[in-house]
Amino acid sequence: MAKIIISVAGSERASHWLEVFQQQQSGHEFIMWHADEPSVNADYAIVWQPEMEMFAQEPDLRAVFNLGAGVDALKVNEAIPPQLPVYRIEDGGMALQMAEYALYGLLLATRRFAPYEVQQKDKLWRTQPPVLAQDWPVGVMGYGQIGAHVAKVFAQLGYPVRVWSRTARETAAGIEGFHGNDQFEPFLQRSRLLINVLPLTKETHGIINTRSLNALRSDGFLVNMARGAHVVDEDLLAALQSGQLRGALLDVFQVEPLPSEHPFWTHPGVHVTPHIAGISLRENCARQILDKINQLEQGQEPTGRVNPELGY
Repeated sequence: MAKIIISVAGSERASHWLEVFQQQQSGHEFIMWHADEPSVNADYAIVWQPEMEMFAQEPDLRAVFNLGAGVDALKVNEAIPPQLPVYRIEDGGMALQMAEYALYGLLLATRRFAPYEVQQKDKLWRTQPPVLAQDWPVGVMGYGQIGAHVAKVFAQLGYPVRVWSRTARETAAGIEGFHGNDQFEPFLQRSRLLINVLPLTKETHGIINTRSLNALRSDGFLVNMARGAHVVDEDLLAALQSGQLRGALLDVFQVEPLPSEHPFWTHPGVHVTPHIAGISLRENCARQILDKINQLEQGQEPTGRVNPELGY
């Protein structure tokens, strides 16, 4: 039996996670971490935006499990000892949700059904020209499990799909792959609907800026459901003002909740959602983490280990 601490930002949220793990009846002991209590000599930690002193207080941890796919809040190169393995959630039920969110962005971009909403108010029976898939080539930034699922959905619907990743990846049928800095601009030039699911690293911070937005096909549309820090807000607003972009669907922001005075709230071309594109399904995540812990207990190496040098 392993001793496992849980450190999750927000006491109510942390209590919910503790209950989910206890309901799994795994045989392990789960303990809520508190800064004002002594070390419990934990074997593992399950975290989301934890307090960094936890790692000093529990020096015998064998591994850390992040309750999400993105680990940028963990500061893996700073507070966490370099020898301590960190594992992330792989999907956790988010891929399907995020593909649906991206499709919502496509419908907003093409305005496929917007005219009919107006016509209904005026009781008008009038057909509109169809939206042609070839007019909306899709570019997906990031080709991990979530990016691959998003790209596959669009390809199955008949849209031209390109993906861009840091290194070369083998792509599925109907998906054209690009990788590395040299192929970033050619990837953008072939995209009109740009979907971002990249991990946030030093290299990808601010990657959606004036230069990258101007490389897109004109009258494009951005869907960002990765991290707010990927986007330079002022550059996005300028691209909307110039007409280079017709709009943007944004689920993540530099500061969350999005401040009430931020221009994204009132800009007619921006659609705001409160970080809901991919919500981790708690039972799925709990089972996945427990499977990984059991593999470690049996001397096996689980998938999903974070590379500290890459940040994902």
